[in-house]
Amino acid sequence: MIDLATVVFREELPVLKLQAQSIELYCQDAGIRNIYVIVNEDQDLRDQIDVRWWGALANQVTIIPRSAFSTQFVENGWVSQQVLKLLAASMSYNTWTMILDAKSIFLKEIKTTNLIDQDGRVRLGTMNIFPVFEPARLRINQIYNIDLQQQLQPGGVPFLFQNDVVRSLISETTFLVNNKFPLWFQEQGIITEFMLYAGYLQYKFKGFDKFYSEGNLMVANLCHSEVGIFDRKIQQMTNQNTIAVSLHRNAWKQLSNNQKQQYRDLLIKRGITRACDL
Repeated sequence: MIDLATVVFREELPVLKLQAQSIELYCQDAGIRNIYVIVNEDQDLRDQIDVRWWGALANQVTIIPRSAFSTQFVENGWVSQQVLKLLAASMSYNTWTMILDAKSIFLKEIKTTNLIDQDGRVRLGTMNIFPVFEPARLRINQIYNIDLQQQLQPGGVPFLFQNDVVRSLISETTFLVNNKFPLWFQEQGIITEFMLYAGYLQYKFKGFDKFYSEGNLMVANLCHSEVGIFDRKIQQMTNQNTIAVSLHRNAWKQLSNNQKQQYRDLLIKRGITRACDL
């Protein structure tokens, strides 16, 4: 029912090992069939990623170079990463694709029943759009002739795309913008994958209710601009209801040794023993 897709840069290979261990520990009852690891580099790196990192789930792992998608990619990795997530979901013929960044690490058992309700809808609530994303909202409104006011939680990863919807999004948006979708998306520079998806759901289905119901995946992510609120973030990460955490590699470089150790200790306590190598 669910495929898992994560996009990785060369610099993220050490933390990808941690993610792999967390998937083996906490996702065996999440209904995951395939684990796709998409390499966001010109060099494919398949010889540097060992499927044995995923332990008992190793046979479900496929490493995919971005060249497999037969399109050009911009140098801005933040932009190319987003379009690769949509492309990954478009190639899956399970119902859902759970999207991760390579730095996403599970801390709590994930079960299908926690993710999907009795009507087959994913349990994700809605959230307001942050002011920083106003340019993206306006562009999406223009493309689909809508007034997007909300997006789906958590506004980042982990996130679940409905794969048929993503394929339809790519097809119809290609027609609307009269350009190849991966090239057009990367040219925008301001549109995020999850906001575009939310806009398309409003355009095509008048909202989110057809595929999503009320719920909340409690996650805690620390980006490079949030180092100043590390203490607040680490408290969120240690909350027993938090299912996944991530820490951006550029944030890691800014942390003190004590802060780095707090993050290591959290992961190790939850069974991510490879955190010792961070």
